[in-house]
Order: sequence, then C-alpha cells, then structure tokens
Amino acid sequence: MSEIQAVRRCLPTLALLMPLLLPAIFTGCAVSPIQDESTILAPLPRADLDRATALEAQGKSAEAAKLYQELSEKAQPPARAQLRIKSAQAYLDAGETAQAKQTLDAIPQPNLTAGQRELLLLTRADLALATGRPKDAIVDLERMRARGLPESMQAQRLGTLAAAQRLGNDPVAAAETLGSLDKLLNDQGERLANQVSIVSTLSLLSQPQLQQLTRQGRGAMKGWADIALLTQQSGADPKGLDASYRQWQQRHRSHPALPGLGRAYADTLTGGYQPGDKITVMLPRSGRFASAAKVIRNGIEAASRADAGGQRPTLAFVDSTNTRRVKNLHATATKQGADYLIGPLEKPAVDSLLATRTLSAPTLALNEASRDGRAENLFQFSLSPENEAAEVASKAAAMGAKRALLLYPKGDWGERLASAFRRQWSSLGGTVSGQASFDPSWSTYDKTLAKLIDGKDADMLFLVATTEMARKVYPQIRSATPLPVISTSHVYSGGFDPVKDQALIGLYFVDIPWMLDTGGSDSRARRALAGNASSAKGPLARLYAMGIDAYRLAPRLSALANSQGAYYPGQTGGLALDPLGRITRQLMLGRFSENGPRPADSLTDAPQTQRQ
Repeated sequence: MSEIQAVRRCLPTLALLMPLLLPAIFTGCAVSPIQDESTILAPLPRADLDRATALEAQGKSAEAAKLYQELSEKAQPPARAQLRIKSAQAYLDAGETAQAKQTLDAIPQPNLTAGQRELLLLTRADLALATGRPKDAIVDLERMRARGLPESMQAQRLGTLAAAQRLGNDPVAAAETLGSLDKLLNDQGERLANQVSIVSTLSLLSQPQLQQLTRQGRGAMKGWADIALLTQQSGADPKGLDASYRQWQQRHRSHPALPGLGRAYADTLTGGYQPGDKITVMLPRSGRFASAAKVIRNGIEAASRADAGGQRPTLAFVDSTNTRRVKNLHATATKQGADYLIGPLEKPAVDSLLATRTLSAPTLALNEASRDGRAENLFQFSLSPENEAAEVASKAAAMGAKRALLLYPKGDWGERLASAFRRQWSSLGGTVSGQASFDPSWSTYDKTLAKLIDGKDADMLFLVATTEMARKVYPQIRSATPLPVISTSHVYSGGFDPVKDQALIGLYFVDIPWMLDTGGSDSRARRALAGNASSAKGPLARLYAMGIDAYRLAPRLSALANSQGAYYPGQTGGLALDPLGRITRQLMLGRFSENGPRPADSLTDAPQTQRQ
C-alpha cells in the first residue's frame, strides 16, 4: 500500500485505536466513550485479521474487503459492524463503489457503538464524494457529533466537508470549514498547506464577490478574502505577492494567516519539484490522438520553461501509440529512475494501468479509465465532456434552480451529455420538467421548442450544442422563453467572431479559467505561458492548459491525496482529488457579451432563475 493510500485509510482506524475516554458534555448530553478498535476486534482470530491487513498492504483491497465480510458473518456485535465498515472502506479503496454501498446499506445502525456510528457516516460521505453526490456527503458529515471525536477524525471530517462544499459550488462555506480545520492543526507545515487551500478555494470567487466578502464577512473570513484579492491582483508576480502579503500581515497581526502564506501561495505557480527529479511523459506520436498529444506536450514544456521554482525536472517524452506496451513503458521508466510519470492519454492504456493495481511511482493519467477502480499511485485527470455537463447542473443548483429543461442534439454525444446532466441534477435534488432532442440540420426548431417549453414549470434550460449548433438554435430559444440558458464549453471555439457570435449574446456556459481571460494579473501569467504558441489559443487551447496543469500537479499529488480538503487553482479549473484518485474540476461560468465571452459574475446581468 502506498504512503498516500495508507494515510487516507488509516485515519479512521487510528482514531478508533486511540484509547480515549471522552467525558465531554455538549448541548446538555454526555458523549459516549469511543471504544478502540483493538478492543472491539480482540475476540477474533488474530491470524485472519493479519491476513486481511496484509492483503490491503499488497494493494489487494477488494480481496481484503471480501475477507472482512466473511469474518463479519461469524463475529458477534460490536465486532460484526466494525468488520463490515472495514469491508466497505476496503471496497472503496479498490474503487468498487457499488459493493461499498451495498455493504454499508446492510449494516444495522441502531446497535452501533458511538465510534462506529461516526465512522459509518464518514465512510458514507467518502462514498458519496466518489460517486458525485456532494449534497449527500454534506448531510452525513453534518450528522456527525463533531465535538465528541478524536482530533484526527475531526480533521478528516472537516477536510471531507470542505471538498463536498466546494463541489456543491459553495466556496465560502468550504473556506470557512478549512478555517475551522486550521484551528485543529498543530504542525506548521500542515497549517500552511491548509491555508493555501483556503485562499485557493476563495479564488473561485470574482473580485467583486471577494470585495463584498471583505466588507460583509465575519471574523477571520474577511482577512482570508483580503488575501485572495491580493493573489488575484499580484498572482503573476510571486515577489510582488509576497511583498504585498507581508505588508498586509503587518496591519493584521491578529489574523491566523501564517507569515509564509504569501510565498507558499506564490509557489503554487511553479512546478514544486525537488533537485534531480525526473518526469517521463507517455504520449502517442501517431494515430488519432497524436495532434492532441502534441498540444499537451507544448503545454508541459511551456510550464517547464516558466517554472520560477528554480528546480526544473528532467523531462523525457516516450511514444505510447501502442497502448498494449504502456505497462512495459511504465516499468522501464521507473527502472530508469522516473520520479513521476504523466500519461498515457488513451482510455485503453489507462485501463491497462488500472488493472495492475500497484504502480511504483506517482502517475498522472491524462484520461479516465472506462470503469470505476483504484490502483496504487494512479491518478486520473480528464477534460471529460460529461464532467462539464455535471458542472452545469451544479452551477444551476447553486443559483437556486430546481426545475430544468433539456435540449440536446440527436446522437450519442448529445445523449451522453444529457445523461450526465440528469444524473448530477437528480443527485442535487433537481427535477427535469421536460426534455427534447433536435436534428442540427433543421432550419427551424419552433415545434420542438414549443413542445419543450409550453406549460412547463422550469427555472433554467440546459443546451447541449457546438458553436455552429448554438448559433442556430439559441436565438430561437431566446425568442421562445426568458429562461437562462446554460451550455458546456463546446459552444465556445476559443475565438470570438463579432459578427457570427452576435447570435450567442446572453448564452451562459461553463469553461476553464484559461479560456475566460479576465484581463488581470492572471491574464499576464497566461500570456507568458502561451508565448507564441498557436496551440495556446483556439479550439485546442484547453489541451494546452491541461499540459500546464499536468506538469504542476504531478509533484502535488501526495498533498492532494493526503487531505480531501486540499485544493489547487489550475488553468483547467479548481482541482482536487476524489476518493478514487480522480481529479475533480470546478469550472467558471462564462457568458457571451457584445465584446466576447466574459466571466458571468463580472457582468451586471448574471443569471437569475425564474423562481427560487
């Protein structure tokens, strides 16, 4: 088992092993003592438990889960429930989310000990995050009796809660939760990393929103918003940011922000590598993905050139066109001393690495596997269209929408995005009031829109379309209904045509920060990264940004994996890791204006749902 996986898996177990007697009293009730796991499992055969632990250490979490389940059938309470929780955790570590859910659902809750109840809720929250249900995770985490927990479990709860709140598009609540976590941490390095995550989380807000928070925020939050504003104003100049932060801290000595926070945040704009680090990048040089791979490589090399950290790693690019050779390429690279690997790009190759269960070096795949699963040291980073559709649902729910209409083109692509939206929308408590598909070749959509809109009670409309499709259908939607219309990044080709794109004015869409240039200090940083590369602009620019983030993410995977509250402000969105080792992305909401796409909250007419 890797150090990353071990830390995440051991937190709840360590918490239960601590022989704590908690007589604390809150809300007028005594807290039941938390019984340690070793006492609960003492009656069981030691050899069987050691065998299950050994399987987990070998990366065979699914097999360990089955063994825990078998042992639970012969055990008596409370050991039976303890083993079933451990089985669910092992299934989750293996990426077998359906089995984890089935195991958790079968645990009778009335007879659980105090510690088991809290551990069950925490495990359910992890499962909810792994399956894209942040709202359910928040419900379980808020049901936990937080003040009665050991500090290690309190810290895990807060990190998980912050991750769920961010995915629920509530960055202020997530930052407040991380602020609470800051008070629990004793190690200064951990505090500094957590404070970087607080500021990074608030970077999801626009400058007007942050300015409002500095005026109306409570307690330490006003100061955190101040610091986030400093990063937006000076982010392209690490020395300038550090100097501005030091001046700010001198005026706010009572604020909990640590002296090194300015420098630490500025360091997120660098690679973060150590002297002598080596990276092997596995990308195809021929075939259907060759052009995309070339753009990603350009982004990786640009990030390396711009690395102000002074410790640029050695980059080695190898050809992964033959996906059946990826395992051998990976083994050769690690044998030759690669500290990190980036790639492969093709799904079959990612599937191949996932099936190995254990990789010998941190590996950032540039796609997601075709099935759920988890392999030690494998992390998955994808610019999935389905993820964008789910993000539209999250953004709409955060705006207060509850009822949605769906309009999508006929064919597999439209169906996939519509399905992804429906799944996320349902998990957030939304309902679909109506849906329809259209043929892009049609010249008019009057009948389809009339059938979709007339008599429907709705707050927003999700449109699946390319740029060309949207130029035809969006003006007709706008004529038929005042509902806000939100789409994915596919409606924006990366270049604004003042004539053709007049038809898109008013249309909202989600996209990565790289594409929604705000003209501030971040804009200067992006121009420096883009240089004269043609691939840094236009339709392929998102892949270029992916290459930049891949370079910067690789050495930070351990930090992201060790705490679900950890967060990185990338060019492809706000980035974090879910419990299965997949990179989650939070996108910006953009809107077409007369002068081109802009972040929506920088405009005076940000979307308002029809009803709350």
